[in-house]
Amino acid sequence: MTVYEFGGKKECNSITELKEVLLNRTQNGSNEFELRTSSAYPFLTILVKNDLACVHYFENEEDCGHYAYVDEESTKDEYVIFNIGSEEAETEVSKELVILVSYAYDAAIEFYKTNKMSKNMKWFEL
Repeated sequence: MTVYEFGGKKECNSITELKEVLLNRTQNGSNEFELRTSSAYPFLTILVKNDLACVHYFENEEDCGHYAYVDEESTKDEYVIFNIGSEEAETEVSKELVILVSYAYDAAIEFYKTNKMSKNMKWFEL
């Protein structure tokens, strides 16, 4: 699996390597990960800011994507600002689509194994 992040392109040939890459953060505690298979689709993106994350799954070219969510509240803030593409660019994500980073790691591992959305969380289809 290929993972793109702020630090560049990384090849992950095991779950251990994937876990190591997912720990990479900038000085402000952020990163964006794009997990790619050998095909254009499906792919998974993960925005990370400290202990919070936003996970977006794209099944195919016609799919606008699915956002992961859980029933527990991850933050009291209405929005969380994540860096996207680089440390300079930002996007706001509604707290309903923000999960703990541990759930994002679970989604990444399941995607690595199956190329599918994690069954351990719910998904909001756009």
